Amino acid sequence: MIISDEYKFVFIHIPKCAGTSVRKPLEQFDSCQGSFTARVGSHPTFGRLDYVHIPLFILKDHFPNEFSAVKDYWAFAVVRDPFARFASSVSQRLKMYSDQPLQKRSEDEIRSFIDESIDYLLSQPRDKHLLPPEYIHFQKQVDYIELDGSRVIDKIYTVDEVDTLLADLGRRVSQDLQEGSSAYGGIQTNRSVVFRNDFLRRVIETGRPLTNIVSAVLPESAKQRIRKRVYVPRDQRMKDLFAADYVRAFINDYYADDIRLFQKVSQRDRSEAE
Repeated sequence: MIISDEYKFVFIHIPKCAGTSVRKPLEQFDSCQGSFTARVGSHPTFGRLDYVHIPLFILKDHFPNEFSAVKDYWAFAVVRDPFARFASSVSQRLKMYSDQPLQKRSEDEIRSFIDESIDYLLSQPRDKHLLPPEYIHFQKQVDYIELDGSRVIDKIYTVDEVDTLLADLGRRVSQDLQEGSSAYGGIQTNRSVVFRNDFLRRVIETGRPLTNIVSAVLPESAKQRIRKRVYVPRDQRMKDLFAADYVRAFINDYYADDIRLFQKVSQRDRSEAE
């Protein structure tokens, strides 16, 4: 979350929704000096708390000054297709809270991790429940947009509209925020890549000391060519895992409100979405 008292805007950072792409050019305006942009810290009520991704129902009861800014300033957020977001959430949890990231896991291990995530989420309360830092990337998007069924955020963008968002905000601050920014199109920032197949993964990981030595002496152009042959985007290789019937059924149920929200914003019903 970024709050600018000078320009009177609030960026609500929904996990796995292009937040890094948006946050970077806005950090210069942050009146909170990074308190809500890059930390998991201790909180007297919740213990460990991810201060980057605080839902509105927590903000209202425990951060009244920041919630007042959300209500009084121009507040905006970015939303994402819940099906694509779930895959990204699994990847992020592996990256941050496991001993090996996604690209070093076998398909069976990733499937097991998907099942573990689903089982955990189904064991938790459905409404107004703050997930712990290890699972905050699975927090529902509506928890950052609505409160008690009413929309709080002024403007909602989709992940395909980050350029539009930066242009809108640039006019507000009289600055070109798109220059040098990492546009979200195609999920470039924080994009997950994996080995092309499990055979390549086993060969390269087994010979890791040797591959590190070879990599150190190769020119960058050669390394780039090798990476293109070795790695593919996560969604290209893992599509079948995340598109399994039981996974889609879980998302349709657990994230039903997020699906409704995303469809509404994507359809641009201006009377509701702006």
